[in-house]
This record gives sequence, C-alpha cells and structure tokens, in this order.
Amino acid sequence: MSILSNEELAYFSDVFSPQDDNIDNSLSRHSLSVATEIPQVLAHILGNAKLTLLAEISYYRLWFPLTVKLDDLGRFSPELGIPEVIDMRGGERSWRLDHVKNVTVIDNDTAIDVEVLSLSSSGMTIKVPQEFDTTLPHSSQLILPNGTHIHITFEPVRTENGIMAAKINAEGESREILRQFLFSEHKAKYAHLYKNINY
Repeated sequence: MSILSNEELAYFSDVFSPQDDNIDNSLSRHSLSVATEIPQVLAHILGNAKLTLLAEISYYRLWFPLTVKLDDLGRFSPELGIPEVIDMRGGERSWRLDHVKNVTVIDNDTAIDVEVLSLSSSGMTIKVPQEFDTTLPHSSQLILPNGTHIHITFEPVRTENGIMAAKINAEGESREILRQFLFSEHKAKYAHLYKNINY
C-alpha cells in the first residue's frame, strides 16, 4: 500500500459518497484505498497497471487500474479503468458469473461452438461436445450476448461429465471488454451494493 498526498486523497474522497455510520450492516460498508503493489494473483489480469484504487464493497474487492496525470494547470487528473471484481468469500479469486446466458466460445481451429456455463476474468466452465479436444490449449473467440467477439486462449484444467473447467487469458482490448462485461453483470446482480456509490 502507498499513501498519497493530501491533494490526491482529497480527490479520491469524492469518488464514493459518504457512508451512513448509523447503519451496522456489513453489506453496506465500503472502504477505499490506493495500492502501488498489485497482488500477484491479479497481476496477469490487470495487465500493466502500476497503480490501483481498491474499493471494498461487502464481500467484494474492486481493483480499479488507476492513472494519475498532471493537467496543464498542475492539477492531478486521475483516470479510473474498469475494475477487476474479486470475491473474498472462501479465498481471494476473480468473481465468477454463474448461470451464464447467451455466451459461447468458438474454437478457431475447429469452428466448434461451445456453450459457456460460468465465466470470470481468469477462467470458465464450458459444456464440451464429444469431438472437442479436452487436453490441449485452444485459441478461441468468446462471443458475448451483444454479439461482441473477444479473442481468448484457454487451457483445460479438468473435464468431468462433459463439463470442462479452463483457465482463460485475454490480452489488451479483449481483456478490457471482458472485464467491462463482468463488472456490468456484477453491478446488475448486486445493484443494492452500488446504490450509494458515485462513479
């Protein structure tokens, strides 16, 4: 963790609305901090981020890639990227969207269309047809409900009863689009956690 100047911290204090101290409910508590060291488990997901803003909302940590620039008048101008949502229940891991609807993977080599059952920034489960190779890494297109194609590679971890768990990797713009999709889904599913947050 790194402590920023008073001017920088004053700017960030406006990112979130103040919490109501009279409410004794762990689901409504939020905290905000800035980190210059990104946990190793997140480094490959957040890419080249050097500075992050950490917001803690209930059981979730939102790691926002953060860039702080000086404008022409010498004022700090921070830019928040799309956060990685980390689920803290049962250990630290990327939040997983279960019961995914209208998301598929198309293998680039075989053009086999595969249904995605669950999805996170770092992994997924898919329903695999019999002719699908469950041992080798695959270069694929992840197709989101709005029709957006994201280039990913995935590596099988285990296959059981026709369901494959796989590690996924998306780079550059594909990574940003995937993270935006997952963040939007998290906000929709847990809207009550975001109602007092300005962003």
